[in-house]
Amino acid sequence: MKLLTFMTQETEVSKQRILLLAGISGIANSLLLVIINEAASGLTEGVFEAHLFAQYLLTFILFIFAQRASQREAVAAVEWALQRVRVRIANKVRLCDLRAVESLGDISSYSPLTQGANTIAQSAMYLVTGIESLLVLVFAGLYLLWLSPLSFVVALVLIGFTILLLVRHYQKTFQELSEASRKEGIFFERFTAILKGFKQLKTNRRESDDMFLHIRQLASETSDLKSRSNVRLLEDILLSNVTFYLLLLLVVFLLPLLVPENESSLFQVIATILFMMEPVSMISAALPNVSKTNVAINGLYRLEARLDQAMPAHAEAITDLPTLPDEFSTIQLHAASFAYINAHQQPLFQVGPLNLTCRQGETLFITGGNGSGKSTFLKLFTGLYQPEQGTIQFDEKILQSHDYPAYRELFSVVFDDFYLFDRLYGLVDVPDAEINAWLEKLDISHKTRFEQGRFTNTDLSTGQRKRLAFIAAIVQHRPILVFDELAADQEPAFRQRFYEEILPELKAQGKTIVAVTHDDRYFGIADRVLRMEAGKLEEVIR
Repeated sequence: MKLLTFMTQETEVSKQRILLLAGISGIANSLLLVIINEAASGLTEGVFEAHLFAQYLLTFILFIFAQRASQREAVAAVEWALQRVRVRIANKVRLCDLRAVESLGDISSYSPLTQGANTIAQSAMYLVTGIESLLVLVFAGLYLLWLSPLSFVVALVLIGFTILLLVRHYQKTFQELSEASRKEGIFFERFTAILKGFKQLKTNRRESDDMFLHIRQLASETSDLKSRSNVRLLEDILLSNVTFYLLLLLVVFLLPLLVPENESSLFQVIATILFMMEPVSMISAALPNVSKTNVAINGLYRLEARLDQAMPAHAEAITDLPTLPDEFSTIQLHAASFAYINAHQQPLFQVGPLNLTCRQGETLFITGGNGSGKSTFLKLFTGLYQPEQGTIQFDEKILQSHDYPAYRELFSVVFDDFYLFDRLYGLVDVPDAEINAWLEKLDISHKTRFEQGRFTNTDLSTGQRKRLAFIAAIVQHRPILVFDELAADQEPAFRQRFYEEILPELKAQGKTIVAVTHDDRYFGIADRVLRMEAGKLEEVIR
């Protein structure tokens, strides 16, 4: 069972300990049957045996203790294993290069961390009850062999045939659930696309209808697969019940005609068969859940395998991050280029070769049309992308792969598609008063304040949220500031203040500023203006 391997592989929990506790619980459960049958046999003769009463109580206490302990061990192990895998995957995501994360896809690609993890978390109960039921079935069968060998043979044939059918159904269910999981992933990708492309779909009914048809087809196919597996589960439960009622029919009505048995022995056989019904029902109910759990575990490990393939060999150890000096003379791009490629490894768009020298304390403005390569240039310049051709030099030292983590630490960046976190992580020795002073300076203190590591209100307009992102970048006190269309979505008065007051103030502090902008009326603020066109960079003569 993959769940046992998952627990023992991801935790220090002993597989043998869980199996032992579940085994003790199963054996104790079986012994209860034997004691009840013996006590009932004595009562028919008018004898009350106190030692059987004491044995029943002790065995019952042992059964409760072992079952509770095994369930607690299994639940704790599953939750600890899930926590370990989730944290490990989250760590691998943050260690990946940007391009690798972009290639993995949107949030739907990470659904195993939520949906799959929930399935695995609920499986601990089925693990313990499944093992316990199997042992109860084995020991009850041995007891039946002692009571009536012929009844045992009949029961063995019928139950064995039933279990073979259940195992075959399990394999089929596993295949169907794996396919359903794959289709669910595609469904969520399409649903995410609806949200991202909502404006386009809202203005194109034909496109919207076509996409909805595709989504409805995916939902229907997924529903059919899950329905078949769930109907099979109900059929398996019905099959286990039919098996035992058929067994009772044979034992009560037909076998006594072949081999006469006394009344007491027949009642014990019937009681044993009735006792065996529940374990078989539990096993038939557990097998589909085992299938779901195996699919979920496979999904987690597939996601981790994709991250392992995407992680660079030089993935930085966060606990031992190298540094570069804040003081530098130049950052140079020499024939640096980067290309986006499709699934067939054919180039779609290339930026470069780029040649640029940026001096410390300089203010550079980057302009250009949409799709000209400005954002890709920023990712190259800040080290989020590594050049496929050419080099980046820091004070004439060519950056190698292992240098990029330290190089990126020089930058505070506000991209056009910035994300505003719920709190300002990683700030060291930055008092609240400094951040609140920036809120005053940016005319937003009446909307939000900074308290206890977070802004009190982030439900703001896009322009106001950009100001918060700007503050989050500034208070990191890094030497190079990169802004991507920061002044867009701002009212004219603030835009003027940003260019004529705030940027000069930052420059006076020695900051190097690289800003993407279309505000040509403020180009005079910059030391140089560079134009990006068709992936090439050229200086604008002023």
